[in-house]
Amino acid sequence: MNVGSRGLNPIAACLVLAASGCQETEPTSDASVDASIDGTTTTSDGSTDAFLAPDAFDPGPLPPRRFVTDELGRALILHGTQDGSGKDDPERSPALTEDDVARMADDWGLDFFRYLVFWDALEPMPGVIDEAYLDRIEARLDWFAAHGIHVMLDMHQDVYARRFCCDGAPEWAIRDDGEPFTLQSTWSLNYFQPAVMRAFDNFWAYEEHRDLQDHYAAAWEALASRFRDHPAVLGYDLMNEPWPGSAFDSRELRPDGAGPSASTAEFDRTLFASFYERVIARVRAVDTEHWIFVEPRNTAAGGAMQFVPELDDPRAGPSRIVWAPHLYSVRYEASMSYDRGEDLTVSRWARSREEETRLHDWPILMGEFGMDPSYPGASEYLDDVLAMADETRISWAYWTFNGSWGFWDPVAGAERPHVAQIVRAYPQRVAGTPTAWSWDRATRTFSLTFEAAAGVTGETEIFVPAARFYPAGFDVSSSDADGTWSYTFDDAHQRVSIVASDDTTHTITITPR
Repeated sequence: MNVGSRGLNPIAACLVLAASGCQETEPTSDASVDASIDGTTTTSDGSTDAFLAPDAFDPGPLPPRRFVTDELGRALILHGTQDGSGKDDPERSPALTEDDVARMADDWGLDFFRYLVFWDALEPMPGVIDEAYLDRIEARLDWFAAHGIHVMLDMHQDVYARRFCCDGAPEWAIRDDGEPFTLQSTWSLNYFQPAVMRAFDNFWAYEEHRDLQDHYAAAWEALASRFRDHPAVLGYDLMNEPWPGSAFDSRELRPDGAGPSASTAEFDRTLFASFYERVIARVRAVDTEHWIFVEPRNTAAGGAMQFVPELDDPRAGPSRIVWAPHLYSVRYEASMSYDRGEDLTVSRWARSREEETRLHDWPILMGEFGMDPSYPGASEYLDDVLAMADETRISWAYWTFNGSWGFWDPVAGAERPHVAQIVRAYPQRVAGTPTAWSWDRATRTFSLTFEAAAGVTGETEIFVPAARFYPAGFDVSSSDADGTWSYTFDDAHQRVSIVASDDTTHTITITPR
């Protein structure tokens, strides 16, 4: 979502600056909305309290979690980052160097990168794909491949297009019907300008403006065709933070926890789902193997429930669709501080994702989360998000590695303090099904429990930041019987590799000496 230093997200901006003209839809009713997730605070267990206490996150028994897997069938746990500098670059390319990529892998233990791609750079004229732009992407993908980092290509938009302040669609794909637009001082408030709302409404209206989505899908087909064989590419994020246009309902993120209206759910189930299936079909026409990441409406970032139905993945074998919601706290951004006793965002977000997991057998990636590290409570907020991700077994990508929110200062060539929270011991590849893992920074203790899974081969690999947290070394123990398991440590890449026994359940523990 970020633009520059990011500022308020659209929902926070709407709630804080109500006079700007944000739309708030009147309540509606629709019997087609499922009773268990009907836009109220009722959850699948019948409770009318949708949100957990923020200072005592306890998800209870979680549904079985599917994971993105590698070629050996191992579960991939993705910890990563991204770079938004390409938004303002004339060539629409990030200000990355190969040294940055090496640092991500070897110093910080990151195994994932969300690479921003822009439709206006990819297809500057209708039906014309800019091959030079693809060449620039490929040159950077080669760096990630050389350092063992998985890349997700993200078709990025903020406020639809550059004309409206930010990035996304080419000029020829803007259909605002002459509605007015006045540039707002807070970037995200531009979402509520009539021209932007109309541009999104026309994009989603396939029957009336089908060429827009057809071009978008064809651009994705060209992108997937070019990079389907690149060793760095893990998959494709089909659209950054989709905005529903006039279907937006600001009540979704009110502090009292009001849910979405029936019209919001209807948008998800009809126009939005149909868009995804069109694009998925075009990607699958040229690439049947890579993972396809789908984001919910951007109100998911604050914890709102989403209603995207099961999507068809036209490939042989199990679906490779991944749910990729973002997480940003409205209260944190609006108040410019964090109080875990008052801010329900993290627990609310986790509960909504749990509800959605009951509906879909999809792996989950938190495609964006971040915070301004200068705000009071920033350290507690970051700890709470990362602890929740570990407890619920969710992969993530921090926004961003550089910039004002970043954990790296490219001018000074130095780390910022919150890098010590982002860098942590975690399982990167698990030869089975992970059921729990945890990292305690205070005691420098890591634990992983996983179950054996049929057909999975290879070693379990754990990133262990030895140089940062274990100056005197560390010990590795296992629940497996002595003599039935072993481990090695790759000092250059700070990675422990485990060969487990034939037992069904394995628990690995790492402690300081």
